[in-house]
Amino acid sequence: MAIGRYLLGAAAGAALGAGATAALAQDEVQVGIVAVNYNSPTINTMATVAEATAKERGWQVEVFDGQGDQVATNNAANNYIDRGFDAIINIASPNPQMTGVIERANEAGIPFVSTFSGLAAGITADIGSNNTADGVIATTEMVGRLEGQGKVVKLNWNVLPALRERDHGFHATLEDYPDVEVIEIEVKVPGQVDDAYNQMTNILLSNPDVDAVWTGWDELVAPVVRAIEQAGLEDEIFVVSMDGNEEAIDLIRQGTAAELTVAYDVDRMGEVAVDVVEAALAGNPPSSRLLTLKPCLITQDTAPAKGEDVDFANCMLFSGEAVAQ
Repeated sequence: MAIGRYLLGAAAGAALGAGATAALAQDEVQVGIVAVNYNSPTINTMATVAEATAKERGWQVEVFDGQGDQVATNNAANNYIDRGFDAIINIASPNPQMTGVIERANEAGIPFVSTFSGLAAGITADIGSNNTADGVIATTEMVGRLEGQGKVVKLNWNVLPALRERDHGFHATLEDYPDVEVIEIEVKVPGQVDDAYNQMTNILLSNPDVDAVWTGWDELVAPVVRAIEQAGLEDEIFVVSMDGNEEAIDLIRQGTAAELTVAYDVDRMGEVAVDVVEAALAGNPPSSRLLTLKPCLITQDTAPAKGEDVDFANCMLFSGEAVAQ
């Protein structure tokens, strides 16, 4: 059943507030969660946490995994709208490729909330990080370790807005470092783990003088480290990344070629997505369509002990903070 129909704009939100709040208290909210690539660890975490958080509030939740198929993902979201669901949560499926779905959600008067999916007209909000800044942070740390020169391999998938923004940060940082040579690789998704391993293996056969690898997200770290180790270059090449998934942090903790990651509080992102839906249904949508959460810089020195979570409330984001302590 569709409840407390959501309208864009402050005036409409104020008008709906009291009625929608009452509806939230009386009716069971139905939320459809879609993800174009649910098997990616970061995406899986956000979707799982969003589902659990919504169910804790007594809401009815259905989840759809697009398995890399954007058309199927869009069709699933449209189906939720046709069935009268009260909100759509999109987990890391590119919003610019879901404009038709977003328009239909607006026409139905329901919130469309996303995580790591980018800005598009009509969304309620996208929850994530300042990915461009994060790309700068990871790249700056890399350049510092390279002393401003060397050969770098960059692996990314520039379809997802969050990854494209990190790419912008990478290139912006290197504008002033002409002595850094870059080999750019576009990874295939789905199949990104195997593709990253195969492409990195082939690159190292013809470029054994690579100094560093920059990956757009942590899922690529393990296959890249494996390729580096199999080439016997683990003492010559280091890897920097972004996301902060458990596998990457474990490799950093062990002192492998994985040097650092800019870690995201993806559990909190899933929770905030549900918070935003609830607020929007009550007539109180956020004032900004882009909501960001603080990341953390994880190195071997700052990685949490195995089995412990990253302390996002107290962690550092810049390497100089550790020196100043």
